[in-house]
Amino acid sequence: MPTPYGEWPSPVAPEDVAADVRSFASVETDGDHVYWLERRPSEGGRGVVCRAPVDDPGAGPTAVTPEELDVRTLVHQYGGGDVLVADGTVLAASMDDQRLYRLPADGSAAEGDAEPTPVTPEPPKQMAHRYADMRLAPDGETVYAVRERHVGPETDEEPRNELVRFPLSPDPAPETGVSDPVVVAAGHDFYAAPRPAPDGDRIAYLRWNHPNMPWDGTELVVAAVDEAGDVRDERVVAGGPDESVVSPKWSPDGVLHAAADPTGWWNLYRFRADSGGDAAGGRDGDAALPTAGDAEALRETSAAFGVPMWTLGVSTFAFLGDGRIATLVTEGGDPSLRLLDPETGDLADPGLPYSSFRPASIRSDGDRVAFVGHRTDAPSAVVAWRPEADDGGPRRLRESTDDALDPAYVSEPESVTFPTGDAVGADDATAYGHYYPPHNPDAEAPADAAPPLLVRVHGGPTSRSEASLSSTVQFWTTRGVGVLAVNYRGSTGYGRAFREALKGEWGVRDVLDCVNAARYAADEGFADPDRLAISGGSAGGFAVLAALAFHDTFDAGASYYGVADLRALAAETHKFESRYLDGLVGPLPEAADVYEARSPVAHAEGVTAPLLLLQGGEDEVVPPAQAEAMIDALVANETPYAYVEFPEERHGFRDADNVARAHAAELAFYGAAFDFDPAGSVADLELLVGERPE
Repeated sequence: MPTPYGEWPSPVAPEDVAADVRSFASVETDGDHVYWLERRPSEGGRGVVCRAPVDDPGAGPTAVTPEELDVRTLVHQYGGGDVLVADGTVLAASMDDQRLYRLPADGSAAEGDAEPTPVTPEPPKQMAHRYADMRLAPDGETVYAVRERHVGPETDEEPRNELVRFPLSPDPAPETGVSDPVVVAAGHDFYAAPRPAPDGDRIAYLRWNHPNMPWDGTELVVAAVDEAGDVRDERVVAGGPDESVVSPKWSPDGVLHAAADPTGWWNLYRFRADSGGDAAGGRDGDAALPTAGDAEALRETSAAFGVPMWTLGVSTFAFLGDGRIATLVTEGGDPSLRLLDPETGDLADPGLPYSSFRPASIRSDGDRVAFVGHRTDAPSAVVAWRPEADDGGPRRLRESTDDALDPAYVSEPESVTFPTGDAVGADDATAYGHYYPPHNPDAEAPADAAPPLLVRVHGGPTSRSEASLSSTVQFWTTRGVGVLAVNYRGSTGYGRAFREALKGEWGVRDVLDCVNAARYAADEGFADPDRLAISGGSAGGFAVLAALAFHDTFDAGASYYGVADLRALAAETHKFESRYLDGLVGPLPEAADVYEARSPVAHAEGVTAPLLLLQGGEDEVVPPAQAEAMIDALVANETPYAYVEFPEERHGFRDADNVARAHAAELAFYGAAFDFDPAGSVADLELLVGERPE
């Protein structure tokens, strides 16, 4: 007998979405082991450095960091580059105080046989000095890193970012225990990717200034390094206000490479200093530094070899011992890992069974490539792969879950391309997405009805939705709800022109693309036009609120820590994004009227469909005041709504209980909005009208 959509019995309970579903970052290789940082929702989202041997398939992963250490940096709030592993030593950022700690890479600290040792001084206030994106110089002792200072000289208005150096094994200072790091580069708003050359006499790094975001424009700087480890004779070799450079790296023979987009696509370039060219006194007085004229494209193509630098530590390519480069390539919106011959430009596709890759994770020891890979039919995993070996293919060192969903229940995505347009000169535009149809072998679908549709909106907005096996998506599809993950104009992976189509149009084009995605699904017959929902977090949450306030397509919406007041966001958010809206909306105060016109909180009378708000109490990116202001407007307009607060969560929910609670609340919310009774236990959720939550 057919079971109504939304009421299918699902093997994915709310607690299954997060419990032991690990996420991975900061992949490193050292010796015969691969290391990575994994975040464990079952431990409150704690970051744990783990490792696994690459040549012993029978050996499982082991923890390197002890239970009391939560590894996470808060530089730029989004972090990244939390861990450095080199020569048997781990350097990791502590969430508790944001200091860096040194510990053995052999796991003895996790077993209680060694203690993490601080290598950066105690800050004047808790978390006041934050470090990320560390690299060890060839001398084996000098560490270069990004530092973000939140108190101290010249930080009254906003934090100060700079590059610093310090010893990996510092001598104790008389009072502080550890001496202050030495500043080697300062004066710009942001820094990233300090990368010493293999010979130690040169260094490369990235810098940029307000109002640019790093995907708008960065500068790749190369400089000489003197005997003390200080930087001088700096020169810009690529990038600028309208050109973005990401993921700089030196090849084993000392040639600088990076992904840059002067053509509108992040292609790979190398910068070989003319052997008879300029010399800029390094440690031996004759370090040849490249210039902007030395830039050489390894392959010019309409594909992206780079990604937006939302986090630090981005690594989109790695060098193999035979001279080839293993590189992330996104072509037509589809990512793959390919092998580039830098001499011929040949780009070989080895056909790896992965639909997307964590862009900060591409590493190599010369023989193997290590990365975080996502599939549509299996859990995400930390993977080690030897390109030329016939040893069974890529080896999955650690999967995101120990209790994978039975493949019989997995809904695999279908790529969709749909027309979209607007009143600002893009009437024939195209947007993209991945549609996951309802699927459950234990349920018979109604023959005379189309399923509810959940349009999921990614954050950023300069981010993207990628095809993968997501427990959140399967939570819905196994219940009889279709999911359409949208890549609206402004998303990455389709070139600079597509990304910059959102410039000045945030809250207009992205929202319209989500509206048109839902209309497309309904017109094509795979969604019920009377049960269309939209859900998203952060910038995606803003799209939810704007879609309900300015359009009448959706019948319900769930906003996770979404932006309600653009003017307040510009005034209250953290430094990294404090001028982001200059490009997305317009500079203030000149564009004040535009901010007002696009802020959902100022037009809440347009929100008539039920709305669910979910908010972290310690969110510094989109503060709780945004949700509170939206509640006031909903109460005044007597719009049905529900509010769920997570007092200890920041931007993005990490604790397993909170993630489960959020999914249970969203399920109960759609059940109430669309008049279906979800199978299994349902959260106790009340839709309020004209009153505030208790």
